[in-house]
Amino acid sequence: MLLGTCGWSYQEWVGLFYPNNRIAKLPFYSKVFGTVEVDSSFYRMPTKSMVKGWEKATGSAFRFSLKLPKTITHDRHLAGGEGDFYKFLDVIKPLEDSGKLGCLLLQLSPSFSFDEIESLESFFKLLPPHIHFAAEFRHESWNRKETWNLLRKYNVANTITESPIEFLSRIVVTSSTHAYIRWHGRGKPVWYDYTYSEEELRRWIHNLREIEAQVPLTYAYFNNHYGGNAPRNTLQFIAMRGELTEMQKRILTRTERNSRKIPSKITDFL
Repeated sequence: MLLGTCGWSYQEWVGLFYPNNRIAKLPFYSKVFGTVEVDSSFYRMPTKSMVKGWEKATGSAFRFSLKLPKTITHDRHLAGGEGDFYKFLDVIKPLEDSGKLGCLLLQLSPSFSFDEIESLESFFKLLPPHIHFAAEFRHESWNRKETWNLLRKYNVANTITESPIEFLSRIVVTSSTHAYIRWHGRGKPVWYDYTYSEEELRRWIHNLREIEAQVPLTYAYFNNHYGGNAPRNTLQFIAMRGELTEMQKRILTRTERNSRKIPSKITDFL
């Protein structure tokens, strides 16, 4: 299982997760977690030099999952987005070449409904079979067996979420090679401004066992980034699975003790 957070460059994590503003965030993050979901690629396609920088800043076992640009998924509703898609694949090639590419996420528009299933399948036909993909639906019309059958046909993972959209929280595994999970939070009005309780996290321990029994690899990311909740909840979840390292334990202890205190030394964490 690859477990991490959605994004890493949040200034509000300084003093809670990151020791100070002098430390480079991504190298520090990659010593704590083995994967990250790149959220910024949704808003703006990264440059190849930027991607090469990510690759050089992380260890050989680290994995990057990335969201496809919204110009493909939201602006065009997948129709006519082949050019941007192939450009995106070329930009992230350094991650693929180094073995650091995880899963690519198609987070679809809330207005993208089952009526556009032909556009979805046409886009699926473009997907390179050697790369892992996941689709996250936001329109409830997709909650049907035809959707899951289509994802199975192209080995695309259904994104299982923890969010106010209840049908997305159903455990529906559609890929034979991987699963994809996102904890969005249940904050009001902003989903992501949320801290998961111990009880809420423990309910997912059983869910994860069920999912991991069906696929060899599971990508899972906490997206509740406000106030440093994502790294704290991720570490708490790792602890519940009995997989916390000594370094992770020290960081978790610090974040739980005082979320506002800014540590003075990086050695307090490492």
